[in-house]
Amino acid sequence: MRDLIDANEVEIDWRTHVHPSALPQISSGLSSAAKGAAAKQRLTAYPIGDPPNEPRASRRRLSEEEKLAIVAESELPGATAAEICRRHGIVTSMLFRWRVQHGFSKRLPAKLAAVRVTGTQSATLVLNDLLQPPDGMAVVELDDGRRVFAPIGSDPDTVRRQITERETAR
Repeated sequence: MRDLIDANEVEIDWRTHVHPSALPQISSGLSSAAKGAAAKQRLTAYPIGDPPNEPRASRRRLSEEEKLAIVAESELPGATAAEICRRHGIVTSMLFRWRVQHGFSKRLPAKLAAVRVTGTQSATLVLNDLLQPPDGMAVVELDDGRRVFAPIGSDPDTVRRQITERETAR
C-alpha cells in the first residue's frame, strides 16, 4: 500500500478526514431535521437554529420598570447578584450595568447618630462595656475614666505613667 501511495497511484481525499462542520455547505434547501442534525455536528457553539451571522431570536427586551425592579431586588439585605441573575435569566454584568444606570452603583456611607446617655452612668462607661480587649491584652483604667489595653502581666501603674508622660509631651 505504501508503494502505491509513493507512486501517486492512490489518491487520498483529504475532505473525508475533516470534521463535518469545516466542510462547505452545499445546499441550503435542507429539511429542518437535516439542519438540526448538521447543527449538532458543528464545532462552534451557537444555538441550534440560529445562523452565526444573525442575532438570536430569543433575546428578551425588558422594560425600564422591570430592570428597576430587578435592581431594587438586588438591594435587599442578603441578596446576592448571582442568585438574582439566575432567577431572572440574565448575566451578572447586565445587573451591574443596570445598577449604574439607575444610580445604585455605590453604597452610601454609614451615617453616625448622636447618642445621649441619661442617668448616673457616663457615656464612657457604656461604651467601655461594648469594647472587649484583644487576645493577650488586659484593660488598664486611667484616672479620667478612659481605658487602654496593655499586654497581660503589665504593671497598671507603669502603663498609666507612660500614658501621662506621652500626653504631656505633646
